[in-house]
Amino acid sequence: MPRRRLLAKLVVGVLGVGALAGCSGGGAEETYTVQGAVTVNGKPVEGATVLFDLAEPTASGKRFSARARTDALGRYRLKTFGEGHADGAVAGRYRVAVFPKQEFYGDEAPDPNSPPEIPLRYNDSGTSDLEYEVKPGHNEIDIELE
Repeated sequence: MPRRRLLAKLVVGVLGVGALAGCSGGGAEETYTVQGAVTVNGKPVEGATVLFDLAEPTASGKRFSARARTDALGRYRLKTFGEGHADGAVAGRYRVAVFPKQEFYGDEAPDPNSPPEIPLRYNDSGTSDLEYEVKPGHNEIDIELE
């Protein structure tokens, strides 16, 4: 019986890796530069994760997500196919979510110089009401949160 479980886990793992490889697109889709800044009430947000989820599949039937982390000035530059690729995002309409920097202070008080808090509604592309169009060419998309 343990061999069957191991075999089942192996098959599920191989299928999962194959599915992920199929979703990544392997760079087959053309991507375009997308960069900008994330602010909350006009203040830059450092260390936030910006996630763009394609609202509709591409002509090839694939869905893509692009992501980035903001720097000290709240600036980000999207990547679809991961580190080591100077890509951006596939053209199309995106729903966007912004997640706060994850820090654990233990018993310490939060740093008063930490970036502004991101309201919870922005943590989910379904509730954030943030939608942006990525067009062929260079895209400058600033994300202002309230």
